[in-house]
Amino acid sequence: MAEAIKTAEATQNTGLMTLASAYSLTLWALQGKHCGDGYGFPFDRPLLVFAERLIELSAFLTDSIHLFPAGDRQENQPLFNLARIVSRARKDIGLLQAVMELRWRSQTFDLLRKAMRIALPGGGNGLNDDGTPEVMVSIRQGVAQFREELEKDPKLTADRLSQKMAEQIDKYGDKLFADPIEVMTPQGKASIYPQRTNNILEQFFRGMRRGHRRKTGNNSMHRVLQTMLADTPLVKNLDNPAYMEILLDGKENLAELFAELGPSWITNATAESQSETDRLLPGFRPLINNPTLPKQVAQLFTRYLEQSKSNRIL
Repeated sequence: MAEAIKTAEATQNTGLMTLASAYSLTLWALQGKHCGDGYGFPFDRPLLVFAERLIELSAFLTDSIHLFPAGDRQENQPLFNLARIVSRARKDIGLLQAVMELRWRSQTFDLLRKAMRIALPGGGNGLNDDGTPEVMVSIRQGVAQFREELEKDPKLTADRLSQKMAEQIDKYGDKLFADPIEVMTPQGKASIYPQRTNNILEQFFRGMRRGHRRKTGNNSMHRVLQTMLADTPLVKNLDNPAYMEILLDGKENLAELFAELGPSWITNATAESQSETDRLLPGFRPLINNPTLPKQVAQLFTRYLEQSKSNRIL
């Protein structure tokens, strides 16, 4: 049935067709909670996508009742049940207002991230994105233009949060666009631009948290950080070839270096990783990742009605 929905090839088994449609549309709505480029909030807004899909699904089912296969109502019951459940989202005034507000605020925020060339949509680095190597002058001009829009747009001018953002840009503008530092390297003079965000430090702690979660299965590091030795984070320097060259001081590896320090006991703690069980029925994963799935389901039902009319004529 997944292939039938994908190709809009109707089947005479209407009960199975409606059941598969309800199943795929439900998973499609839930998949909204996992949409994004791996940046995390506020760059990704999975809950907003989830709410938008619920509203879109409710509107689709309401407008498509006439397309449901005629006959036994029991066969269409999965779709009627789904329509009743998701209709709560479209009737929730508070949710609708929150969605509309988040939409325009997200658009404003995306204009700023585009101007600063940070974590752009469609990037493949997720939260480890360091920004694009654009010329600082063009980035400064883009942010300055965005700052002007905050003053020109009446809606943004009257919005307290937008004006707070404008104040932050004015306050930290000099630090955002600090002049590069000229340094001498073996290859000659090089320019180092100060980081515009604290993403490097955040990447470091995310790596520590990932390792802790893999070893213990515990997502909280509060107690670990409190009891951690002050120099423990320096272990990350072992990933730096230049640091290792200095540390080994001519030795082949760390084992040879530690041999000079006396006997040592190393305990390796391993954590078994439990693979996540794929509970989706075969063939449905590509469907739920399709942002236009409701249109495909509508095509399926339309094709079914066309075939039914042709059969009656014959």
